[in-house]
Amino acid sequence: MQWRLMKKSARPLKKNEFSPRVFHAKPTDWLGVAGIMILGALVGLVLSFFLPPKFEAASRLTTNLEVVTNTNVTEIMVDAQVDIVGTLIFHPNVIAKVRESLADQGLTYTATELTRKTKIERQLMSTLIKVRDIDPEVASLIATTWVEKAYDRLQEAYPHALALSEAKASQAMLRGCLEDTTKQNLPFCQALTPESAKQLISETENVILQESPLSLGLTGELNISQFQPAPIPARPIAFQRSILILAGALAGLVLALLLAELLTKDQDRD
Repeated sequence: MQWRLMKKSARPLKKNEFSPRVFHAKPTDWLGVAGIMILGALVGLVLSFFLPPKFEAASRLTTNLEVVTNTNVTEIMVDAQVDIVGTLIFHPNVIAKVRESLADQGLTYTATELTRKTKIERQLMSTLIKVRDIDPEVASLIATTWVEKAYDRLQEAYPHALALSEAKASQAMLRGCLEDTTKQNLPFCQALTPESAKQLISETENVILQESPLSLGLTGELNISQFQPAPIPARPIAFQRSILILAGALAGLVLALLLAELLTKDQDRD
């Protein structure tokens, strides 16, 4: 009796078996799958006429960061300094100069249109300015113009950053002469009177207030070394016709397999 129960329980249950329809398809079934795939490819072909391919051009802005040894400089500080450059790419002053330069060449864009076309990507110490457009030459022109104007604006701000850094360093030294007893014996501090030190601190404070907005957040350690214009892209990066056709064919294949499974389940229920 026990042997019969074991033999009976060892039988597989047909309702729990998983056997996809694709493993039992007939040649005529594959013709239907091929037909749906062709239909999907045709849909992709039609979409390619309404979705023109987009090209992406990338220019490069390279920075150098001077790190002084034996100082408390962390990797987070270095990243923060380089990230400032990416933020300043979208500075209103830079965008205004880009729009003005493009308008002189017959291209009129609003600030919103330009920012939608453009994205910033960081690669180590470089900042990439990537611009997408349906015209590869226009994409290259915008990216190149943008990196040129950003480079010029950052070069204008760099002398102010140097002055700001020097003023902050001088102020720290002067405060050390007044507040730190270990530094009061230094020759620099001994040459100062408390009144003259306070006067110099006031002057450095005025320099800091004056140079801070002009420096755009840059520091003396961060130097914008060079830029590279964007080459004209040869291949589209999005909405390529062959990719759309292939995607349509693959979507048709998935749809055909899903329909086959659903029809098989309906037949089994009946």
